[in-house]
Amino acid sequence: MATSSATIQAGEVHVWSLSFSDAESDIANLKQLLSDDEQTRAVRFISDCDRIRFTIARGVLRQLLSAYTGHPARSIQLIYGRHGRPALTASQAHDINFNLSHSGEHALFALSRECDVGVDIERIRPYSPAYRLRLAKRFFSELECSAIQGLTASRVEQAFFACWTRKEAYIKVHGRGLSLPLSQFSVSVNPMSAPQLLATPWCPSDLKLTRLWDLAAPRGYRAAIALKTFAGEPEFRLFDWPAKISPGL
Repeated sequence: MATSSATIQAGEVHVWSLSFSDAESDIANLKQLLSDDEQTRAVRFISDCDRIRFTIARGVLRQLLSAYTGHPARSIQLIYGRHGRPALTASQAHDINFNLSHSGEHALFALSRECDVGVDIERIRPYSPAYRLRLAKRFFSELECSAIQGLTASRVEQAFFACWTRKEAYIKVHGRGLSLPLSQFSVSVNPMSAPQLLATPWCPSDLKLTRLWDLAAPRGYRAAIALKTFAGEPEFRLFDWPAKISPGL
């Protein structure tokens, strides 16, 4: 019987933060943890940087899933939903739901035992407010565009990424990928206020089921997390890889 070395207590959601530069020296060991399919996927990347980051992210994911489920990292079996969302097989899951995201030099891994979870991190690339507004008009809902257009130029960038990460986390918690257009639901855009899900015309009942939170992110990044059907207020426990994973977690 598999014995886990890390435990998610009732009411907790664990979020692990990874800096790719901290893991590059361990890439040989991490690569050995990947499945044959993952190693084949890694080889297909044209960019060395993309290949290295994929290998590190998947290797670290397997280390974390091993710690929480008790199964050896190399033997972890992942299945994929219709739109590519990875999940553990029923025999290995032990009620663990997870999601991962990476952008630039950083990655986030979120794990829960009580609900589906979606997480997103984005590197903030400096562009003009006019460019951000054009993107908002192209991808966001009318409600969100109107809110961003009403801001001063100095606040547009942070509002744009607050909106973007919240929307991406929402899509990922449902495992829908781009099959759910970003314009088909609305979130709050104020980067200084707690995020809210404002409208879900594609699934009206979801307005009462899914909630959003912003997450602490490295300087120059923005991150958000979505939880579906989580009862009560979650306690987010934040960890930095490669902190030792112990039974006390």
